Amino acid sequence: MNKHENIEKKLTISIFKVSTITAAAAILGVIALIVISSRYSYALHNFGFAQGDIGRAMFEFADIRSSLRAAIGYDNQDAIDTVVKQHDEKKALFNDCLAEVESTIVSKEGRATYDAIKAELDDYWELDAKIMELGATTDRNLCVQAQELALTELTDAYNSIYSKLEELLDVKVNEGNRLAKTLMIVQWILVIAILIIIAIAMVTSTKIGRRIARRISVPLEKLGERLKTFAAGDLASPFPMVETGDEVEHMEKDAREMADNLDTIIFDIGEVLGEMATGNYTVRSKVSERYTGDFQKLYESMRKLRNQMTETLISIDDASKQVSAGSEELANAAQCLAEGATDQAHAVLDLHTTISDITETMEKTAQSANESYTKSQEYADKADQSRQEMDTMMTAMEQINDASTKIGDIITEIESIAAQTNLLSLNASIEAARAGESGRGFAVVADQIRDLADQSAKAAVDTRELIEASIREVAKGNSVADHASSAIESVVDGIKQIAVFSKNLKIMMEEQAEAMRQVETGINQISGVVESNAATAEEASATSEQLSAQAAMLDQLVGQFELTR
Repeated sequence: MNKHENIEKKLTISIFKVSTITAAAAILGVIALIVISSRYSYALHNFGFAQGDIGRAMFEFADIRSSLRAAIGYDNQDAIDTVVKQHDEKKALFNDCLAEVESTIVSKEGRATYDAIKAELDDYWELDAKIMELGATTDRNLCVQAQELALTELTDAYNSIYSKLEELLDVKVNEGNRLAKTLMIVQWILVIAILIIIAIAMVTSTKIGRRIARRISVPLEKLGERLKTFAAGDLASPFPMVETGDEVEHMEKDAREMADNLDTIIFDIGEVLGEMATGNYTVRSKVSERYTGDFQKLYESMRKLRNQMTETLISIDDASKQVSAGSEELANAAQCLAEGATDQAHAVLDLHTTISDITETMEKTAQSANESYTKSQEYADKADQSRQEMDTMMTAMEQINDASTKIGDIITEIESIAAQTNLLSLNASIEAARAGESGRGFAVVADQIRDLADQSAKAAVDTRELIEASIREVAKGNSVADHASSAIESVVDGIKQIAVFSKNLKIMMEEQAEAMRQVETGINQISGVVESNAATAEEASATSEQLSAQAAMLDQLVGQFELTR
């Protein structure tokens, strides 16, 4: 048997050999059965049935003699005729039996005995016919002669033929016994031969089966042990060499190729993921053609992961740049707001000083209202001076109003920057949510940016409300200053009527002093608002600087990754 044949062919050849041996045993058994059956039929026909035929012939031969004796012994013609008829019938039956015996003669001894019987029968039938013709009558003399012939000559002939029939029966019995012994010997020989062939078939099939099983089981056992270690994660150990040339060898080669391919794919996956873990998202698979079948899904998943992470990091980088630019604009706006608030604080301080002076002047004017008319010129001069100071105050109020308007514009820019920052933080939160686990840190930064933007917007709203309150107070101050200017002009124009209206002037100046004290109170409130605006501007500046620092840190984090633009 060629060891490089496949298992199917090996088993087919082996089974064919065993089947051939078994078929040979079966054929031998069939042949033996046919031979034994044939010899048994032969023995049964030539010896068994022949013995019955000989026995029946002997019985008929004895009946023939008895019929002859009756024919020559009766003295009734009817009885004689009946016996003669029976004699003829028995003779015919005897001849038929003897003819059947002749067809079973198969040995020389039997043939010689049979020929001797036939030869003596011819004489016996002549003598029988002679006696029957002589004694088959009612004539007693003839009957006596016939009886004497029957007792002398016919009896000897009868005994001789009968003894030869017995001898022929013995020949048949002996031949049958010999054939039975021969058949018994042949039967045992065939049984032994069949048993030997069956034993040879069993031994041969056992050896062939054991050899084939060993050639299959040993490599499969080694391959199974290696596959267990392979399933446990050992991809590097070599597979057992199988050189059976059949399906087991093909299985071992397929398993080795599978292990090599899987080892290559796992090594490639480890290398790609390792590069991605270090921040290199430009890495590519070196064995993309190995990803076939279900491995293609794994390859596509890695490629989508790399592309999605690249897009996310690029979006984060762009968002960080926008946040950085927005934070710089917010810092500039906050700086401008702080500078404007500082200028406004100085202007309010000057206005406060001026209002204080005016209040003191008005109080002095009220106290001097009862002085003589002669000092009216002095009051006129002072009135002119007061008018100039009022003009200065009006100029300062206009500066305050302009500064408040500029501060309102700055607050509008701060609100716009806060809205943009809030929108950027919202976009950053969305991108961080898309990034999943790796974008969680950036989501925290985006939340802080959104909180800072909300604080900036709230501070801007509060500052706008304070500025609008300041503008309203400044408008009131302008109104009061207009009234004061009108009054001073009336004083300058009606200097000659001072004396007449000194009392009314005193009352009016008292009222004016009270109004100036209210203006002073409003200026104090404006000063507090301006100081709050300055503090808010400083907080916005600090917030923008913190936002810029966080954007720079985000740029630094994104810069650690190598991305494909």
